[in-house]
Amino acid sequence: MCNRQVWWLQMKTKPDILRTAMDSLNVAVVVIDDKERIVMFNRTAGQLFGQDAQDRIDSSILRCHPERAEPGVLKMIGQMKSGELKKYQGWVNFRGSILYEYIYPLLDRDGNYMGAVAELHPAAEKAEYLKSRGEFKEPELHGVGESSPRSPHP
Repeated sequence: MCNRQVWWLQMKTKPDILRTAMDSLNVAVVVIDDKERIVMFNRTAGQLFGQDAQDRIDSSILRCHPERAEPGVLKMIGQMKSGELKKYQGWVNFRGSILYEYIYPLLDRDGNYMGAVAELHPAAEKAEYLKSRGEFKEPELHGVGESSPRSPHP
């Protein structure tokens, strides 16, 4: 057994350490499986979005978005599943907080889609710097009104 396999076996048998590590990150992390169900919604994501992280586990990623955003979310997931989209990066204005998001697929050793990861980084300083250079376009405001995420449970 190689070191990587030993490490993975340890992580599978010690899920508390993995959960603690994810919850200790200063970046919001959301992980979905191949059926668009949330399998990880870390503490920082819960704080950032004002939601109970545990409530989001096993709910559809679509419930984290307003209904009007579903077609775009499904398109992005479809593109990751087909291999067409290797990563997405972009700005988000969530309730006045400027975030930078990275979304990328999780692939198994054979290149098959297993799910996806979304990282959301607070990026107000980077946004201010780009604004001062005239290189920043304010993203649409999300998280309020019709752009609010929905309850995790229909």
